Amino acid sequence: MERKIYLKKLNLSDALGEYIKRLQDCGFFTPQGETIPTTQALGRVLAKPVYANRSVPTYNSAAMDGIMVRSVDTIGACKTNPKILSKNQFKFVNTGNPLEPPFDAVIMIENIHIIDDDHIQIFESVPAFHNVRLIGEDLSEKDMIFTRYHHLKPYDLSLLLAAGVFEVEVLKKLKVIVIPTGTEIVSPESELKEGFIPETNSTLIKSHLSQIDPAVDVEIHPVVEDKYESVLSTLFEAISSYDMILLNAGSSAGSFDYSYHVLEELGQVIAHGLNIRPGKPTILATVNGKPVIGLPGYPGSCYVVLEQIVKPIALQKLRITPVNETVVEAISTRRIFSSISEDEYIRVSLSKVKDRYVFVPLKRGAASMDALARMDGTIVVPKGVEVLDEGQKAIVKTCKSIEEIDKNILFIGSHDPLLSILADMVKEKDFTTTIAITNVGSMGGLIAIAKEYAHIGGLHLFDPQSGTYNLPYLKKYLKDFVLVKFLKRNQGLIVQRSNPKGIKDLFDLVRKDVRFVNRQKASGTRILLDYHLSVLGIDPMQINGYDDEEFTHISLALKIKKGLADVGLGVASAAQIMDLDFIPLYWEEYDLLILTEFSKDDRFELIMNILLSQEFRNNALTWQGYDLSNVGQIIRGDQND
Repeated sequence: MERKIYLKKLNLSDALGEYIKRLQDCGFFTPQGETIPTTQALGRVLAKPVYANRSVPTYNSAAMDGIMVRSVDTIGACKTNPKILSKNQFKFVNTGNPLEPPFDAVIMIENIHIIDDDHIQIFESVPAFHNVRLIGEDLSEKDMIFTRYHHLKPYDLSLLLAAGVFEVEVLKKLKVIVIPTGTEIVSPESELKEGFIPETNSTLIKSHLSQIDPAVDVEIHPVVEDKYESVLSTLFEAISSYDMILLNAGSSAGSFDYSYHVLEELGQVIAHGLNIRPGKPTILATVNGKPVIGLPGYPGSCYVVLEQIVKPIALQKLRITPVNETVVEAISTRRIFSSISEDEYIRVSLSKVKDRYVFVPLKRGAASMDALARMDGTIVVPKGVEVLDEGQKAIVKTCKSIEEIDKNILFIGSHDPLLSILADMVKEKDFTTTIAITNVGSMGGLIAIAKEYAHIGGLHLFDPQSGTYNLPYLKKYLKDFVLVKFLKRNQGLIVQRSNPKGIKDLFDLVRKDVRFVNRQKASGTRILLDYHLSVLGIDPMQINGYDDEEFTHISLALKIKKGLADVGLGVASAAQIMDLDFIPLYWEEYDLLILTEFSKDDRFELIMNILLSQEFRNNALTWQGYDLSNVGQIIRGDQND
């Protein structure tokens, strides 16, 4: 048979780029899913976003061993003026036990003195819900836990199970077959005769690919002799059962190297020979839309092609970013208080903003599962250090590669359920890019952009003087800005199903039989509420629950659904998610404030393309209370305006 001496030899980067493009055109990278038990999903990649079926935790519980008390009974207690509580004013409780009404706080066992069976002495006053792990603290029912293409870690499985998710749809395994060829190739256990070579490459290939991820499933075919018909029939049979075929040896230009000829007959050869050493005798081909790669026979050459060609294709197929832990110096976006007597390990979200790394501390405490799932790394506040100030630097030990962290988009600001939809669509378009969402309220988002702590801030700040949203604040606090119009959304009263209390408007909030739940200070919803209470002449201190605060619309709605409150001001979509009733009051403008430098980034262009797509519009309009008529409009301002 005629020799083929590298007629399609290419540079490595050109060959890989062209090969991936051909495979994309063939549909090789189109994701396919399968449903498996959560307990068997370690290391797998989600094919779809996953939502919580129940809250984590599912009830208010004691965060430590101690006594349950009513916070009002502890007022005035201190070390110099201890207070004695009698039997009906306290109850002993263990960590994780439910908080029983009318008790609303816990004092740890070390901070009390037991006088007798019916009396204890306390040395501190405590606010409501002190040392209490609140319902939905980690996750609220219906929250998006993970976007698609999330790579599941051990602690992720724990969170999924706690959230009532017992099955997940993951990307199908990548089935690979290694076909060693060569009449002179024999089993390594065989007695070697002159002219025969032990077959060891298949073990090298399988071991190397199996290290990539549990979803890479590699099988080894028996050695195929150097005959054209044998190689042809083996490959033809394998192509229907496997996703990727690796032919080992037979890729060069020798008299008995048939791989090129077989692949030309069955499919299309993209490259024959690479401009690299070792690894030149490599074939890149497609058969029936699947990659078939002819690997060189020498182990050194084989390894180079595995690492430089096969591995990148497998990673892209499985939407996996390799983990390469490292340490970086980063700036804290918040002041952190820590125990002076112990080293404290704090989980953080990490991003590169402009030319520096910044981190956001996540929920603390041994019971927090959500923080484990969201973390990019860990900092250690050493004993003896009581405060790590905002803007202070710390060393972050990452649990992800720095390349993955560099692609993070840090969002800080007000909460809206559609942000999770946007994050999932970004992941769908580019699995290496993650939007890390931190909910701190509208003013928090504005401040984060002003201090260059984030790429995007979410805000809906009502200005009473002009009756408009956001722009007056931006002109007041920023020298220049880039604002992307996002949503008009309906704010109103979220009430229990069928509205058993007959609540109609804000005047009903002062009723003695109505329990209110609020959003946190400096949130856009809180500012909106306070303005309208002032206009109506309603004293906030007359509202039962005005100081009961939640950080997201979903957690606010969850509290109402669980009967811990009767009403709260929130967005219509949160009521819909929680299957609650909604009384519409005001339309507001929720916009995205963009760090000016980020507006020139490719990731910003990706977000804009999604916002302007019909797909995003269709997703958004499945939820009630949204108007997308201005979505994607960009408003720029500078100090000369």
